[in-house]
Amino acid sequence: MMKNILIIVAHPKQESLSFAMAEKYKGLSIKKGHQVDLLDLYRCEHQQPFFTFNDPNTLTTTNAMHYFQDKISRADELIFIFPYWWGGMPAIMKNFIDWNLSKGFAFEYVNSRPKGLLHGKTVKIFTTTGAPWFLYMITGAHRRLKNMWKEQIIEFCGMKLVSFNIFGGVDTSTKSRDQILEKMESQYR
Repeated sequence: MMKNILIIVAHPKQESLSFAMAEKYKGLSIKKGHQVDLLDLYRCEHQQPFFTFNDPNTLTTTNAMHYFQDKISRADELIFIFPYWWGGMPAIMKNFIDWNLSKGFAFEYVNSRPKGLLHGKTVKIFTTTGAPWFLYMITGAHRRLKNMWKEQIIEFCGMKLVSFNIFGGVDTSTKSRDQILEKMESQYR
């Protein structure tokens, strides 16, 4: 069954491992017959300023929000790829989420309880870090980041997390890069 896949990548350097991972996933998906759209948050023509509002209940939908929300609406699967910086995602990705997974589009409140509106969509997370992967496991950082994405973003909006991957020990050597891309390919489903 063909899927519409939206890859959202946040890295300021196009020659980064994040972009290599995005291109790898895109290529694997196209080989399977899927439609793929790749968003480069740093170079997209629809840049969004820092998220601000006077009243969150009367947020004006901008042209950029229409553009991104249309892409999200059409996607069956969302792939987020980013470096793990300062205990989380890059600010540009957080800003993307703040703007585009907005009330009335991604969720609403019913009887003071949140109700996700993006049902039927699956999400995969791929993130990289310089420290060895096991350090994120023993310190609880892996669990904290995964739970934040899963519970406070993905499930909150009615979607389902199907894969969460931290690739640690990233260095500038080709060996490390190639091993990560091979592992990513072996985990592709």
